[in-house]
Amino acid sequence: MIELNPPKDTATSRSKSRKVKTGLRQYKKLACMGKISAGIINDLSSPIDSANRFINLTLQTAGENSQSREFLLESKEGIRRALQLLRKLNNYAKKIERQIVEISTDAK
Repeated sequence: MIELNPPKDTATSRSKSRKVKTGLRQYKKLACMGKISAGIINDLSSPIDSANRFINLTLQTAGENSQSREFLLESKEGIRRALQLLRKLNNYAKKIERQIVEISTDAK
C-alpha cells in the first residue's frame, strides 16, 4: 500500500519560522542589553570609586564639627547609594548572562 503524505501547511511552517526568527532576535537583544549593561556598570564604577576615595581623604583634614564635614558625609552617603545601585545592576546583568547561557545550551 502506498502512503500519501498530506502536503505541509505552508502557513504553519511560515508561522513557526517567524517564531524562531523572533526568538533569535530577542536572544540577540538580550545578549546586547547584557553587554551594554556590563559596560555601563564598569564605566560608572571607576569615577564613583574615585569620588569615594577623595571624600575619605578630604574627611581626614576636615574639622570635627565643621559644615564642610557635614557636606562630605552627606556626599559619602550619596556615593554609597550609587554603589548599591551599581551592585543591583551588576546582579541583574549577571542574571541576564546566565539566561543567555541557558538559552544557548537549550538550543543545542
